Amino acid sequence: MDPFVREKDQKLLAWVGELADQIAPIGVQADRDGQFASKQIEILQQAGYTALTVPKEFGGHGATLYQMLLAQECLAEGDPSSALVLGWHLGITLSLHDTKAWPDELYADLCRKAVNGKALVNSCASEPITGSPSRGGRPSTTATPVEGGYRITGKKTWSTGSQMLSHIMVTAYIKDLDRIGEFLVLAGSPGLSIDETWDSIAMRGTGSHTLVLQDVFVPTERALDIVAVGQRTKRSSDGGGWMLHIPATYLGIANAARKYAINYAVTYAPNSLDKPISSVPHVRDKIGRMEVLRQTARTLLYDTARRYEEAQPDVRMQMRPDLGLAKYVATNAAVQIVDLAMRIVGGNSLLQTTPLERYYRDVRAGLHNPPMDDNTLHQLTERAIREAEK
Repeated sequence: MDPFVREKDQKLLAWVGELADQIAPIGVQADRDGQFASKQIEILQQAGYTALTVPKEFGGHGATLYQMLLAQECLAEGDPSSALVLGWHLGITLSLHDTKAWPDELYADLCRKAVNGKALVNSCASEPITGSPSRGGRPSTTATPVEGGYRITGKKTWSTGSQMLSHIMVTAYIKDLDRIGEFLVLAGSPGLSIDETWDSIAMRGTGSHTLVLQDVFVPTERALDIVAVGQRTKRSSDGGGWMLHIPATYLGIANAARKYAINYAVTYAPNSLDKPISSVPHVRDKIGRMEVLRQTARTLLYDTARRYEEAQPDVRMQMRPDLGLAKYVATNAAVQIVDLAMRIVGGNSLLQTTPLERYYRDVRAGLHNPPMDDNTLHQLTERAIREAEK
């Protein structure tokens, strides 16, 4: 019995577990071929997974943050790449409901299409020059006011899910106003193209290519927010709890590695032993260390999610260091769990005939998803010092 799965969540997890099993073999082949996870995502769309966090009023499942994390952790055990793509979509859909950052009709349209398996949303803000927006750089992508809207030109890197995104949020600098705008670009817009730059060894199926915007027109009603440089957008007014989908996904990878290694340990008995290697002290020690890391990370993740759900909006904004801590602990624990799993299995863990070499590659990507470790440590340090100074 999983202590973090409440009775009301069991049906949800059973459903997601079936989906994870269905897409797992497709994901293995897609990873080997370096192909985008299009088949897996299509299966998930048809099954209604893209409607997981869509409010029930629009025909969705109305999943909470806590439930989304359970689902993402489970799905990532089957296919990490498609889980990460869907995590951004599910988290943003949930956040948009809480923040009311989009006009009602735009949000309703996204929800209706997600329910019908016709929508996939992500925010694409990283750039070749400025890097991740979490570092505070001003976008080099530009938005020029024209009659009826804006013309946007620039490039966005790390655009996860790029080939299947229907709704794309991009940030751009409006020089005439000295403001930064967030704009909704729809798939198929003239001037929008994909430069297939994604050649990562990790999360190969996420299709995190470069979006190229060349004089793309966005009407005024899809100018979502315009703020001063350094000012927070409406979409960030919830504190960003939805981004816990990231550590949940990487814990899913660690869970899969742990399961493989323990099953190996209890079944493999070399001819130098008269029993499986699970009886060997150093193997048992590694299993115990995996359990400590996993239990600690999951406890912090789900407790943080619970506290976030129960908090008022002003308190949620103050929880950014806690959210970063949950991500820090979970992603670093996931890396260590995969490493321990490989040490248990030994040299065979490097072979492509085992899944561990893929888990090893994929899990490391979590260290480079926001918030970065150094940012989290800085926030925690600043909070500790402020509290001491009071």
